[in-house]
Amino acid sequence: MQAPQDSNLEKLQAGLAKIKERFVQSMPERVAEFDALMDQLYEDEDTEKVVDEICQRAHKLHGQAGSFGFAEIGAMAAKLEQNIRDVLDGPRPLNTEGIEVDLVAMLDQIDASLNAT
Repeated sequence: MQAPQDSNLEKLQAGLAKIKERFVQSMPERVAEFDALMDQLYEDEDTEKVVDEICQRAHKLHGQAGSFGFAEIGAMAAKLEQNIRDVLDGPRPLNTEGIEVDLVAMLDQIDASLNAT
């Protein structure tokens, strides 16, 4: 007979596995959203608003990726977020070149991490 603690642990692990799977399944949509935001950097007149949106999404991804075992994605998202904060604290007009480089690197890491699973 299985101990109640073991059963609860199995339920918890199964629940976490489902949440991780939903995270992985959401990644193509997230990548598409980041791609669209990068396109907006070139097209949109309100660059600061677009950069802020990228920062918010990177912040969220940073926290979630690390929680689900994707440390590399989390680190890249954290780097992107910090770079954006530095740019937003800097002079105007915003220099988004470094943001674009970090964003592409993060998207490449997402692709590599998901293809490795």
